[in-house]
Formats: sequence, C-alpha cells, structure tokens
Amino acid sequence: MKIVITGGAGFIGQRVARRLPDDELVAVDILEPQTHTDIDADRERFPGQVIEKDVCEPETWASLDRPDLIIHLAAETGTAQSMYQTERYRRVNVDGTRLAAESALTWGCPVIMTSSRAVYGCGRWRLPDGTIAYGTPSSPDAVPEDSRESDDHCPVSVYGETKSEGEHILAEIADRVPVAIYRPQNVIGPGQALHNPYTGVLAAWLAMLKEDRPITVYGDGTQTRDFIHVDDLARMIVWSVKNLPELGSPQILNAGSGVRTTLTELAQYCIDGAPVHREAGITHVDVVRAGDIDHACADMSLSKGLGVPQLTWSTPDAVKDFIVAGWDKPGAKASAWDDALDELSQHGMTSNSQEDR
Repeated sequence: MKIVITGGAGFIGQRVARRLPDDELVAVDILEPQTHTDIDADRERFPGQVIEKDVCEPETWASLDRPDLIIHLAAETGTAQSMYQTERYRRVNVDGTRLAAESALTWGCPVIMTSSRAVYGCGRWRLPDGTIAYGTPSSPDAVPEDSRESDDHCPVSVYGETKSEGEHILAEIADRVPVAIYRPQNVIGPGQALHNPYTGVLAAWLAMLKEDRPITVYGDGTQTRDFIHVDDLARMIVWSVKNLPELGSPQILNAGSGVRTTLTELAQYCIDGAPVHREAGITHVDVVRAGDIDHACADMSLSKGLGVPQLTWSTPDAVKDFIVAGWDKPGAKASAWDDALDELSQHGMTSNSQEDR
C-alpha cells in the first residue's frame, strides 16, 4: 500500500513510519527549523521518500502520485504561540487540512488525522447538582471529568480552534471516503524537539535539570494533564491503517492514558528520571498564559471497546524515557523558555492567578 504521511519526518511521523515496514511511504514535510534541529538526519531517518514541500500549497498536492491512504500529521502545535501567530496556525491547521481533504476526495482514498485534546478546551465538568457542563465551569465546586469523544468542542486557544475546524473539514467528506481522527493528549518520548520553547513543558524541564536549575511550574502545580508515549500513539494510528472505518461519520478516538497527573507530580517524575542526581527541586511561578487550562484527561472507554491498542508505557516510565534519551542531546538553554514567556507577556498574553479570576 502506498501511504502519504504529511509531517512524516517529524516526531510522531517517524514512529508511525517505522511500524509500516511493508508499505511504500512518502513523507510530505516542510522540515520547519522550529521543530527540526537536524534536518538532514530527520530526512535520512524516514524509511521512504521525503518530499520537502508545504502541505498548504495546492501545487504540493498536485505534484503527488495517487496514494492508497493519507495520514495527515502536519500541524503547528504551540498553544501559547497560536494566540498571537494566528494566521500561521490557521494556514497550516485549517488550510492544509482542507487541501488534504480535497486531495483525498480526488484520489478516493481514506484519511487518518491527528487532531488534539485542545478541542475540548477546559473540558468536561460535573456540577454540584449532578449535571454535566463543558468549558469553563460555572461553579467553583465543579469536579473535572474525563473528556469523551462526544463532548462539546470548547477550545480556548487558537490552536484548539484550528484543530476543531480541521475535524469539521474532514467530517464533511466522511460520507465519501473513510475518515479516522485521533485526539491525542500530551504526547511525550524521545525525538521530541528539545529546542522549541513553544511546545512541550518537558523539554523546558529537561533543560532546567541539565543546568541544575529548579524546575519551574507555572501555577500551584495542582493542574492535571494526561500523557501518552509517542510509541503508544503510533500503535493506535497504525491500528487504524489496518482497521479503517466505514463510510458515514468520521471515527473519532481519544488517545491518552486516562490517568490524571498533576504538574507537580510530573516535575517530580522528571527529577526521579534524571540520570544525574539534582538537588535544585521545584519552584512555582504565579503566571497564567493565554490558552492555558486547569485540567485535561481522556476517557478511553470507546477505543478500548473497539480493540484499539492500549498503553504499554506508564506516565513515570514515559517521562523517564524522554529525560534519559534527551540528557546528552543538544537543545535550547533553559533561558529560551524564559524568553518565550517574556514574548507572551509583551503580547499581553500572560496574567497571574488573581488577575485571571
């Protein structure tokens, strides 16, 4: 089978490609320096042809030979950065997805796409009276619940909005070609960009650990997240390659652990996973960035019921795998994340917890 993987030379694409050894693979990837530190190495690592072109350009799609399947991974993924580089995020995540959908219709081939948990925004809440609410809860006594695929879209970032729009674009073609959409939670593992200060808190904390600086947690650390190792996400995507949905509605599936981890717990996992003992500890900074949320976790019951492969990595082990693999790798200095926060502040995209109430 011939498969086009957009963003195929990236963090997730490389892992998916390695699990498809019997297929003819073509990566379409612009190889953006913000996410690729060694472009030549990433190009060579991909087990197939790499076409260095922009998925947002119609000419790119017109130049491709007809595949049997599109795996659409290409995206801009920085939540905070999306709040002021809106056109960049809309161009890639909306316009690029629209071109992928149009090409799938032209070729008559299925599409598998990675969306994001960001479509849920602040997520699902149980109110004191027992009813369910979505987005920002109306009561301080509301309790967060795991997000389900049928929940309302309530994105609070431009990134989440563009991912939601991308899902709607693919939903419109699902009656003519099979469509599968995954909503990953926080994806971690070796190969993540260590120099990109706009995505992934773990890269920042790794840099701090290497410099023996205290790990900086924004907020009080009680915020929760759900983490999935990149290998486990790749296994899910490959399952969909072999189990394409029927025509009709898109098959939408969460991709996470279903386990809530507080940011303080996550920081401690990083410290525990470091190959060199560090004494600097954890510090908290009272700052809220535009697009930040308090809680996120996936309800995985739907995918379990369908037989989608479930996690083989626990969150502590996945964090350790990332920290150990990145310890001797080059990356940005910890100050790069300080600079990114300053940049957000200059755009009026930060506040403290009192101002945010």
